[in-house]
Amino acid sequence: MARFDDLPADQKAVLQLVLRQGRTYGEIAGLLKISTEAVRDRALTALDAVGPTGLPDLDDDFQDDIGDYLLGQQSASARATTREQLESSQSGRDWARGVATELRSAGVAGDDSLPEIPTDPAEVDEAFDALHARRAARADQARSSRLGGILIIAAVLLVIVGGVLVLTGVIGGSDDNKSKDAATTPTQTSTVATTAQVEQQINLTPPSGANKPLGVANLVSQDGQRALAIVGQDLPASGHYVLWVRNGSKSKFLGFFPVVTGSGANKGRLQGLVAAPSDLASYKELLVTREPSSTPKQPSTIILKGTIGG
Repeated sequence: MARFDDLPADQKAVLQLVLRQGRTYGEIAGLLKISTEAVRDRALTALDAVGPTGLPDLDDDFQDDIGDYLLGQQSASARATTREQLESSQSGRDWARGVATELRSAGVAGDDSLPEIPTDPAEVDEAFDALHARRAARADQARSSRLGGILIIAAVLLVIVGGVLVLTGVIGGSDDNKSKDAATTPTQTSTVATTAQVEQQINLTPPSGANKPLGVANLVSQDGQRALAIVGQDLPASGHYVLWVRNGSKSKFLGFFPVVTGSGANKGRLQGLVAAPSDLASYKELLVTREPSSTPKQPSTIILKGTIGG
């Protein structure tokens, strides 16, 4: 496993153009007057050099797909497929996190330049077993009591990592009214109870004032990094829930949540973890919407909303 600084100059240059300037393989090929495949080969060879070795059941093709995923060089459908494969591959997640750690430590990748790497299933299962127990214990209480229970469970869900974290699906950051997949990447995990500071708890309720669904977002910080952890319950099944921040007509896309199912143990549950945007203080609302497409430009149907800083 090499260090980024030890890579050949051409490989470092390609990664810097991708991660710092947001260039595609094709754009870099045009700049350098070489083929797109030659650019991709340099990028993936560099990631292979800085990533961990000897991981079981991680073939070259899958590793290359993960590399394209980390560098934001896949279509929306390919990105979703790779993320789904990562959910079931411990070796794939370990390799992706090792690469992300090195790129961040070298200063090549920032908070908004790497996509999310799925949380290990055992961590999510443990958090939502606790959420289910809390809901059962408070089933006979009013809406305020129910929301208070979710607040406590949200703290359990928080998975804070070194500097890079995020949610699910195709979650990421973007400029105002412009969707762009980008996210940060978990490396080493810990719980909010021991390491993270909760800066704010944001209650999420339906705009109509109904009792369902309900949710909560925790704004937390650790080692100079900030994240938003979101938990919701009683949501209709859908694969198009999106997280936004908004201030009047100005909105920012933060990413897609994992699919909310309509059956099974996780019925109606929504959860996600995303790096807080650096300009969070300039927004007043946190929104969870249900969108008709995979490329939303602005919020449409608001399912849950809450006040930031309120």
